[in-house]
Amino acid sequence: MTFGRPKALSAAVALALTGALLVGGSAPATAATTTGDPAPAPGELLDLTSFVDPHIGTAVSPTSGFAGNVSPAAKAPFGMVAFGPDMSRTNYNGSGGYLLPADAESGSINFLSMTHLSGTGCPGQGVVGILPRTAPEGVADEDGVPQNAPTFRTASEEASPGAYSVDLDSGVAVELGATTRTGIARFTYPDADAAYLALDTRLNANSNMESTAGRIDPENVELTIGDDGTVLSGTTVAPAFCTPYGTTYTSNVFFYAEVDRALKDQGEAGSAVNDVVDGAAVLQYDVSPDDPTLTLRVGISSVSVENAKENLEVENPSQSLEEVRAAVDEEWNERLNTIQVDLAADPEALSEDQREDLVKFYTSLYRVYGSPTVYSDANGDFRSMEAQDLSVDEVDVAGAVEDRETANVGDYAYTRPDGSTGGYETHYSGLSLWDSYRTHSQLLALLAPDVASEVAQSIVVDAQQCGAFPHWVDASDDSTPMSGDNALPALAGAHAFGARDFDVVTAAAFAKQSAFDPTSSCNGNLSFIDQDEYLVDGYYPLESSANIERYNSDYAAAQLLSAVGEDVRSHASVGVDDADIEALRDRAGMWENILDPETGTIIAREAPTSPGELGEIVEGSFHESTEPNYFWSFGHAWDDLIDAIGGEDAAIDRLDALFSMDGALTAEPTLEQINGGEESPLFYMGNEPSYQAPWAYNWAGKPSAAQYVIGQLRDTGFGTTRDGMPGNDDAGTQSGWFVLASLGLFPVVPSDAGLAIATPLFPAATVWIDGEPLRIMADGDPTRSRFIDSMTVDGHPYGRSWMPLSRLAEAREISYGLSDAPTSWAADVHPTAAAATETTLALSHDEIEAGAPGPVDASIVVASSDETTPIGSVELRRIAQGQDPAEGDVLAAGTLDEDGSTTLEVRVPAGAEEGVWELVAVFAPDDPSFLAESASDPVSVTVRSPEADEPGDDGAGAAEDADDETPGVEDDGSAGDDRADPGDDGLAPTGGEPAWPALVGALLLTAGLGALLLRRARIRRTL
Repeated sequence: MTFGRPKALSAAVALALTGALLVGGSAPATAATTTGDPAPAPGELLDLTSFVDPHIGTAVSPTSGFAGNVSPAAKAPFGMVAFGPDMSRTNYNGSGGYLLPADAESGSINFLSMTHLSGTGCPGQGVVGILPRTAPEGVADEDGVPQNAPTFRTASEEASPGAYSVDLDSGVAVELGATTRTGIARFTYPDADAAYLALDTRLNANSNMESTAGRIDPENVELTIGDDGTVLSGTTVAPAFCTPYGTTYTSNVFFYAEVDRALKDQGEAGSAVNDVVDGAAVLQYDVSPDDPTLTLRVGISSVSVENAKENLEVENPSQSLEEVRAAVDEEWNERLNTIQVDLAADPEALSEDQREDLVKFYTSLYRVYGSPTVYSDANGDFRSMEAQDLSVDEVDVAGAVEDRETANVGDYAYTRPDGSTGGYETHYSGLSLWDSYRTHSQLLALLAPDVASEVAQSIVVDAQQCGAFPHWVDASDDSTPMSGDNALPALAGAHAFGARDFDVVTAAAFAKQSAFDPTSSCNGNLSFIDQDEYLVDGYYPLESSANIERYNSDYAAAQLLSAVGEDVRSHASVGVDDADIEALRDRAGMWENILDPETGTIIAREAPTSPGELGEIVEGSFHESTEPNYFWSFGHAWDDLIDAIGGEDAAIDRLDALFSMDGALTAEPTLEQINGGEESPLFYMGNEPSYQAPWAYNWAGKPSAAQYVIGQLRDTGFGTTRDGMPGNDDAGTQSGWFVLASLGLFPVVPSDAGLAIATPLFPAATVWIDGEPLRIMADGDPTRSRFIDSMTVDGHPYGRSWMPLSRLAEAREISYGLSDAPTSWAADVHPTAAAATETTLALSHDEIEAGAPGPVDASIVVASSDETTPIGSVELRRIAQGQDPAEGDVLAAGTLDEDGSTTLEVRVPAGAEEGVWELVAVFAPDDPSFLAESASDPVSVTVRSPEADEPGDDGAGAAEDADDETPGVEDDGSAGDDRADPGDDGLAPTGGEPAWPALVGALLLTAGLGALLLRRARIRRTL
């Protein structure tokens, strides 16, 4: 290692160091004065479900043109069942099953179903279609098309976590609830003779659009009615996800239901009521005039009716609707309490704005915990992803379902790297990996690492069944509606953020396969399309966003394979070496091939006309967004990207244009400006490629702009009305953005273990991580004072706009000092690079006697440009003039104390060379990626040999001679040598004389050091 001139620190840091040295203490920590009550005790729960509004996002955004596509259905956390309404959709708006205008006063329901995908941009699920009727009319016509959808007033709707209810204009009150694998419904009829229940097993999410409704062949479904109607069971067909752009396979959902009333006798023979026709039936139940209610409990399964029955027996054998709702509300509340915002503890004291912020926040956290969805049954069974016929190239819209093996979670035990046996209990589906790898994977791993680990294991098991990592999972099938090998960043992000309890050996083997084997595929869906041509050419011709997804996938593979450890990489089934990882990192840098150096924009290229040469530049091609939004979507390359477009000022100009922002940070962009839709040249909050962009200001040297812009996005881009989501929620991904942005922390590089920093939304909150509380607090209201003036972590200053997870995991309190105006906090420190450090050295004496028993004290202080307290070791070295400090002889070594300083004792052995020695202190950080090494300026000390004692001399004469030779010290006849005797502290003269001359010398030396530090300018980003 080599050391140049020590990097300069800010004047504030230098002044703090000087004061610490002058008083002999440590540098004071500048902590923000924080607000908020102490952290809630473990087990102390706030009532947080009251802040959740499941209707937010069910309407189309007025500017982006896209709905959140979420459902207000009754659902447990990660529930297989989402029991709620299905309505007619418009193109892909309404794919979650529910769609009404934001200001609608009325609506209609095609049917109620047991399963709904949450927030997706394509339809799926929507099975076990039922509807209460007041007359003998089917839910669908003879072709299976929904008919005469009952209407309702939106004012009669109520939705909360685990519950949905609506009063139909027909007079039927609908009340729904759910457990993980079961649903419960209570229908209250206007009179006893009107208690009809219509079922149709042909219905699914594709039934909600005229062009795709009525396609399921009755031969592919089944409905069985028990003799008295108290037991209903059957087989339905979930559509191929994203027909016709997704998977080519359909799948079954089986159900078993128990009803609390018996069928009403129809009297005359030949009545169609209570009979099954083409998988559908209209049933009339015998209800009491005094209690005209009908309650049914339904279990579902991907495997069989028998398993559906078992799920019902395990989760809801006899509970009432109220009992189910109360239990699930409690379950939701426990999940939501993983982040406890102090304001929520006193609902009566909230202002309107505070309540709205809490509703936005907890509704978002609710959506995060709604995905992915449980797929295995209570006994561990689930339908395998291993397709039997890979030649299927189009969807059978009639609903034929391929026979598959039944898998069980117990079949997939594995050996952990430490030799112990691992396994998992729950298999998950509903994996929107192109979306979730950007926010959801990391947030879930941070808040619920047990669930995130099981999700990761589900992906690994899917790969074991279908041949490679899947891309987008619904039910037991893989789809490729988007580009990229997105399981790689999803797994790398989950692993980086704490989800480690899965089969990492098998995951690493599949990661290598995905990245290097051109034949790798999941049920025929290639992991890496046209791999050989891509690696030769260096890009996909005529593509832009597809190339970017490849960079993110390759970088993620490198990060995952690096993180799993050498034991895993060297495993016989993996076989990854450093060259493989380096190749992946090189591939992640191939973005240079699609950057136009003249314009600084991302473009596409024609295919090369000759090997090794780039093809002609053509206009970029971007999926579901525009070049300005995709530009910042590969955060691992931001440093080089910023350099390539002309540096920090150019990057800031580009970001300001994207966010419609002025340099003074006073602009207030409109919703149209920050959420203009897929074709907008401005920022588009409604889709994933733009999510990291606000934090790019941190890398461009203007973190105050990130703090302001993110506040604008939270305020304007999200709302509490039905059209309050900027776009598709994509299985909790957009909601994950809002939660992370509200905490002031964001994974700008999805597969890196760290978070970019901005201002939090709330003055105080507690985040529970691995059972330990992390307090995030501010000294004011962040919605008014948007800028960070200072930051401390556990009372210690922190001056960079990014935090590695290793620091976050150890932290118990993050405190912000806020400002009403932009500040320079963290502007001069690169977010992720090793921060410059300054090492200073001061000696207690400028002379030392070889062989003397008393030492010279070397006081060493290390400070960092990011204001953090340096952690590491120091060495005192002797160097020749001009010699590299790393090559000097080590005289003493030690570890820094908690205040970043230490004192080393220096002794020179007898017989050492006399003369002036140059000494330097060398700092070696424990984490070289966080702090840089540094060496102090040389400090001179004179080494001399002891003078021989004269015969009969008791040693005092030598001391007197030494005094005579000390300039500026008058000989008063005492033994006033400035060398320490044995047992002396190194400062006080011998013979008990006052220590002030030595003290004054030390103070002058320290003051000179402080003055030197004060003259140095604050460093810029040079690393």
